[in-house]
Amino acid sequence: MALKTVGLLSPGEMGHVVAKVLIDQGMPVVSCLENRSELTQSLAKQVGIHKVESYNQLVIESDIILSILVPAEAKKVAEKVVLATNTTDNQLIYVDCNAIAPNTTKSINQIITEAGNQFIDAGIIGPPPREKNVHTFLCFG
Repeated sequence: MALKTVGLLSPGEMGHVVAKVLIDQGMPVVSCLENRSELTQSLAKQVGIHKVESYNQLVIESDIILSILVPAEAKKVAEKVVLATNTTDNQLIYVDCNAIAPNTTKSINQIITEAGNQFIDAGIIGPPPREKNVHTFLCFG
């Protein structure tokens, strides 16, 4: 499957820089900025992330979703995405890039896969990738 669009949760300090790397490589990135701070909205606009109005629209437009956000929000946001996949009848690949506890990862994996989506556990090593070739993603199927 060729990826056409990446959905991003959330374009904060780390997420907006990851999005910039993707956008610079020609990959469109979309994000739902509902209830996000002015700073997050500004960072998203700065790097060219396309704003969508709802999680349903995010799921419709995305082939893959990267979850890069505050660890305390990881499970709650995964549940919102699953609700959107159920409402829109779209399935996708969900990549959790957060520094979360193993039990939280297992819980999110179950939430995502029971709804018919694919789950990938990933980690980002290092600071936000502000320079080329200084970031690493580790993915665990």
